[in-house]
Amino acid sequence: MHQHVSRALCRGQNYLSQSNIYRTTVIQPSNLPTCRFASWSQSSRSLSTTAATKPARSYTPVSRAPTPPPTKSPEELAGASYIVRRTPSIQLPVYRRFASGGNREVVLIKKVDGDRKKLLEDLVETLGVSKQDIRLNPTTQHIELKGDYYEKTKSWLLERGF
Repeated sequence: MHQHVSRALCRGQNYLSQSNIYRTTVIQPSNLPTCRFASWSQSSRSLSTTAATKPARSYTPVSRAPTPPPTKSPEELAGASYIVRRTPSIQLPVYRRFASGGNREVVLIKKVDGDRKKLLEDLVETLGVSKQDIRLNPTTQHIELKGDYYEKTKSWLLERGF
């Protein structure tokens, strides 16, 4: 019975009018408290409701310099052996992914066109990444770097004009 009452509180009048359980008991929907969430606590068997208004969310803006636009023209990029295209919001497609409960960091480079293996070799040479810590994902064709190479990778791509 208690579970049906909590469902009725959250679903509203439609539940009360369609339910067969409440055909014998008269419950006035106008007398029911309005709430967003209703739950029964197991210890006291009483209905606990949360406040109808949410607390104000504190928002602290992130102070970060915007990503500069590409320095090379599309004609210059067309002659390169590989291209790293920008996202629709003109950002570099470099992402961080944390694994193992946040203990391991993997940097992803997406949107690579052209010779991906050449890009792997260039990253190994210039960033000092070992060959064991970088790979080309065969399914997604994304480049994955193990370790904290996020800022180095973004600055390296900006230097190359992407």
